[in-house]
Parts: sequence; structure tokens; C-alpha cells
Amino acid sequence: MQGVTPAASTDGAQAKRCIAASLENLRQPTAATGDPESRLEILPGTTTINLLELNFGGCVFGKVLWIVACWASLAGCAAVPSAPAPTQLPWHDDFFAYDAALVSVQKEDLFRLDPVLVQKLRDPALKLLSTPKRLDHLVRLIYGSEMKPFPYTAGHSTVAAETWQQKRGDCLSLTVLAFSMAREMNMVSQMQEVRVPVWFDRHDSVDFFSEHVNVLFRRSGPLNWTDGRLQSDDMIVDFEPQIGSNREGQPLSDNAILSRYYNNIGAEHLVNARQTLAYAYFKAAILAEPRYPSSYNNLALLYRSAGLLAETEQLLRHAVVLSREATVPLSSLHQLLREQGRNTEAAHYARLLQSRREQDPYYWIGLGLQELRSGNIRQSIDALEEAQRMTHGFAEVHHYLALAYWRAGEQAHADEQLTLLASLNRDGADVASLRKKFNASTRAPIPSKPASEF
Repeated sequence: MQGVTPAASTDGAQAKRCIAASLENLRQPTAATGDPESRLEILPGTTTINLLELNFGGCVFGKVLWIVACWASLAGCAAVPSAPAPTQLPWHDDFFAYDAALVSVQKEDLFRLDPVLVQKLRDPALKLLSTPKRLDHLVRLIYGSEMKPFPYTAGHSTVAAETWQQKRGDCLSLTVLAFSMAREMNMVSQMQEVRVPVWFDRHDSVDFFSEHVNVLFRRSGPLNWTDGRLQSDDMIVDFEPQIGSNREGQPLSDNAILSRYYNNIGAEHLVNARQTLAYAYFKAAILAEPRYPSSYNNLALLYRSAGLLAETEQLLRHAVVLSREATVPLSSLHQLLREQGRNTEAAHYARLLQSRREQDPYYWIGLGLQELRSGNIRQSIDALEEAQRMTHGFAEVHHYLALAYWRAGEQAHADEQLTLLASLNRDGADVASLRKKFNASTRAPIPSKPASEF
């Protein structure tokens, strides 16, 4: 099976993860000192739309499929913020000519499989297979016996049956398909949202900010001898892997995924100026999962375009409360306050935004990769060293630090990072590849697309 690796052990050893990433569209603020207002890089006339994996670049690992052992999540257990009651929200049904019937896809439609595929999954012979073999069979059904690439279609989410019929889909679509297939096969799996470095893409004064989901399969990896007994590890199936997305993330219920699907469809309508449809889908997203902050942020953008500024602010404040880690709602609220001349309030959110970024290892990883791509090696090292200080067991941090040190001519430091990387990487392929590069007689120039570098 493409991209299958042994699981990580609990003492810090980690499976090889996909660490290639396209940086063509990364837009991260710098970690400069001084007035927080001077560091935000919020450009006039821009808005940010949250989508669940509207990918404008992506990661290449084998055949656009990634199956790796699961690594413990960085995030700890935190209290879930309370969502506002739907009756407390500033709805404008009349203004946007709301009709609930405009949302044609219901939860059962999202997860319903194509009848032909259902028959394949109900083959009695599958019940005799081990869990790892059934996972292998699931993947081969999606990719075919020759494991040909499943085309990744960014920016348009589809229901499970349509994804199967079209043989293409985005991150959410493929996750829904794989999860629905696993459920039909009685496999223990969960959809999950995972934190990855922040990625933006700008189109016509709109920044698209992507989030990421994949599927975690419980006890579905190869058997290995651990703690005096045979055990099978959890595995993650990710159709568009990104840095850090092989970690156990936030479990998502059917309603949570449905909300993200509605949010994606609403965002498509919003950028195409179909305001009535955008409103219907954003409202459906909030009603399906009131704790999902991106839907509030996107509905706020719709309200802002309609001149409903008080309601825009109310929605953004809800999004900020619900999103303790994301910076997009904070950025949007800060921008709105500045445009209204409310500078004291804006400065408060600028400080909060900068503090949140500086305490976020994914921010430093993203910044380090951007600086590496731009040829700013010392700045890249500084950012990645900060990420290393805040994390444990992040193989990608050691990979990129080794590369940055090597490019800076600091071979001893590069070797130290390779030693740390080797302790986290059982098969050693990543370390071997870097050592081969480092042993070359000259250092290669920094590529324009780091995905091919790694």
C-alpha cells in the first residue's frame, strides 16, 4: 500500500510523515518587534474566507494519498466554548430572501454511498480479512488495483456518492467518502480536524484560508511487538497531507462535518456573488454545528458586503470566542474596528492577535518555511528554533532545521538535527535522503517549490 509506515511508539519515536509542502501561496506575518499594529499585514480592502481545505498548492507524497501511523496531538484537553443560541444571532432572513429549501443536501445525503460501491463493500469475503487488510482493500477500492492517483479537486466539496462517481474530490469530500466506506465495512474510524501551518491564497482582494480534515482508523496498522505483546496501531488516511496532519486531531461528528460541507458550499456562493444561496448555506452550517467558528466568520463577510456592520461585528465576536487558536476572526475584527476609527479597541485585538501567533508553533513552522523558500536562512533558523522550543516529537521541525543549518554551512548543527530526526523516524528514509543531499560537494540553490526539494 502506498505510503504505509510503522506506528510511532509512546516514548517519542515517530513514523515518517509527509513533509513536502507547496509554499507558493503562503502569506505569514513576520515576528518583528515593536508596535503590534505594525506587524499584522492586514491589507486594505481584503477579506478572509474560511474553507475546509480549499487547497491552492498542496503536498505530494506517492499518489496523493498518505497513510501513516498516528502521532499524539500537540493540543491538550481544553474546555469547549459555549456556542450562542440560534435565537441570539442576528439573522436577516428577509434581507437575503431566505428559504431553507435552498439547501438541498441533508446529512443522510452527504454520507450516502453509491449503490454499486455498497455492493462491493458488502462482499462476505471482506469479513474474513484482518483490519489492516480491510483498510488496504478500502484504499484500493478508491484508487483501483493499480493505485492510480485519485484526482484532487480543490475548491468544490461533493457528497460521498458524487465523489465516488466522479473519481475526484477535495479534502472534505474524500474524507467523507473514506469514512462512509469504513462505516459500511464496520471499521472503527473517526473524521477529525487537524491543525496545520496557516496557508492563505489571495484572489480578487479575498484571502482564502484553508483548514484540514482526514480520517483516523483505530487499531488498523500492521501488528508490532510493544510492551510484551502484539499490538496494532492507529493509522491516518489523508488524501492531501500537510505538515502536522498525521497527528490525532479534534474528532468530528457527522453534524460537524455537515457544517463544514455547508460552509464550503456557502463560500463558493459568496465568492460568486450569489448572496441568497451563501446566506442559506452559512445559516445551515451554524444550525448544524453552532460551535464551528468559520461559519460565523464567513457569514460576517456576507453581512459586511451588505453593509450590515453592527451584525458583522457581533458575528466576529462570536467567532473569536469560539476560536481560541485561529487568528482569522481576530484579524477580521481588528480590521473592522480600524476602519471604523475605533483604534483603542483595535489595538487591544492587535496585541491579542500577535500574542496568539507568537504562542503558536504552527505559526513559527509556517514562518520558517516561508523564510527558507525566500532564501532568508538565518530568519528561517530563528523561526524553526522557536518552533522546536515549543514542541516535542515534531519530525518536520528537525527536518527543516537540518536543511536550514546545512544551507547556512552549519554542518554540526545539521547533524544534530539529523540525529533527532532519526530517533523519530523508524524507516530512516528521510534521514538517508538528507544525508545524501548533505554529502554532495556543493549546496544546491533554494528551489522555487520546496515540495520537490523533500
